[in-house]
Amino acid sequence: MTPIEALQDILSEYTDAVITPSSSLVEDLGLDSFLIVYFISQAEERLGFQIDESEFDSIVTISDILELASKKPEQES
Repeated sequence: MTPIEALQDILSEYTDAVITPSSSLVEDLGLDSFLIVYFISQAEERLGFQIDESEFDSIVTISDILELASKKPEQES
């Protein structure tokens, strides 16, 4: 499963919207702040990386998460 497919799988619980890398978490997908934090934690777990809480404000689109995931070294379980 590719990273975008993993994110689509997670988001399928919250929205029926079409998910693309440019999808905005709020405007396009309708997530509120609670769901965004929950989604980010699930993305971290599924993709095997950690996002520092100070970076949460910079996450606006799906591609923002994909970019952070690609920059982070894989965390050991």
